[in-house]
Amino acid sequence: MTYTNLIFILGLFPISAMLSFLDRSAEYKNLILAVTSLLFFSWGKPFAICLIMLSSLLDWGLGWLCSKFKNDRVLPKIFLGCDGLINLAVLFIFSHNYLFSGSLSIKSALLPVTTFYYCLRGFSYVYDVYRSNTKAEKNYFCLLTYMVSFHLMLAGPVLRYGDTEPQIRKREITLSKLSKGLSRIFTGFSKVVIPAEIFGAVKLAGLNGDTVTILGSWVGMIAFFAEYYLTFSGLCDMAVGMGLTNGFSYPENYMPISFDGKLSSLVKSFNTTVVNFFGELFGLKKADSKLIKIILSSACGLSIGILYKTNLNFAVAGLLVGLLCGIELTSADKINIPKPVKIVLVFFATLILFGMTYFDSLSGYGKWVFSLIGKGTNGFTNKTLTETLLKNLTVIVISAFIIFKPLKNLITKACKNISDRSAKCYGLVRIVKTVMTAFVFMLSIITLSSKFIS
Repeated sequence: MTYTNLIFILGLFPISAMLSFLDRSAEYKNLILAVTSLLFFSWGKPFAICLIMLSSLLDWGLGWLCSKFKNDRVLPKIFLGCDGLINLAVLFIFSHNYLFSGSLSIKSALLPVTTFYYCLRGFSYVYDVYRSNTKAEKNYFCLLTYMVSFHLMLAGPVLRYGDTEPQIRKREITLSKLSKGLSRIFTGFSKVVIPAEIFGAVKLAGLNGDTVTILGSWVGMIAFFAEYYLTFSGLCDMAVGMGLTNGFSYPENYMPISFDGKLSSLVKSFNTTVVNFFGELFGLKKADSKLIKIILSSACGLSIGILYKTNLNFAVAGLLVGLLCGIELTSADKINIPKPVKIVLVFFATLILFGMTYFDSLSGYGKWVFSLIGKGTNGFTNKTLTETLLKNLTVIVISAFIIFKPLKNLITKACKNISDRSAKCYGLVRIVKTVMTAFVFMLSIITLSSKFIS
């Protein structure tokens, strides 16, 4: 099940939210969250519950062992390594499904991205216990709530158990949290259903058309990035919003893209919590020499690329991005390039490097790279791409104000200036925001329903 499933958004989530109001105790809210999360995770695939219970029990047990033998120089490292191998096995077997096929296939038991975040959450808990960043959890049910919460399943953020544990044991649902949470849910849902789908259509028109064109190669790949960003940032908005409606406060995982001319800043805009965790795991901040930092940054990028998808293109892209970020972090002060030039260079680097992840082979990627300069293309554009762009131009322009921080700040600043004039203006801005959010959400529901019916 996904967040954009009508059964979830109109059924499971509202029921879960309403049931959580029947009792103020955190234990009751945890029970409702755990039960509905297991249902969400294993929808149509009961086998997934067995996997969840087994892997979470192993994480809980290995975390306890790390704590019990923390004074030993070897055993905690062995326990941490075992937990890493177990979570990697869960990720690669149940997400990528190399060992099962045909009628025995269990690939669809777990969503690949969901499995990635689930496994990373389990490993981060044992890692934090090993590093003494948090105490080993004695109550398995508290850890299970952290592990299976459907708020965190699809696109993060990656939480640290030490930050979440106090909220698991005691939290309060306020009107402010409920209002902000519903707004984030509606906004995120609308991002995924409307603009992300439109950019997906532009992507297909540009990259998968009958004829390869120069404009299609450029615009199609840019649309691919926009589709990815809007989809996953929308899912993360929904995750943060659902957490607020249940009393939790989660960190942001996708940031609006700024124009600071740094590739590392752009990378951190995507999956902020994942990048931060791997940076800590590889000890980037503690590295003394520049060479070691570059090597660790490259290894970090390679690991993230492989974990997202075991594919040569993802591995190479992750490695090169990590390498460039490492060079940038260690040599930023020595590179004296005007900021506008940096922005252009980062744009091209992003397009070329992350464009690799769109293709299944390096040969297909190579053809696309050459098509950017006109080699192997059939003209500048084609009818399908032109019609798709013109048809959806309004939504594309609006999306730019969502994705890019400077443009988003213009809207935010304008709203603030109007709100500061008087209490009446403040109320008017709030009403307009609420009405527009509700309208776009209902439009998204209608759009999704029409696709389901058709």
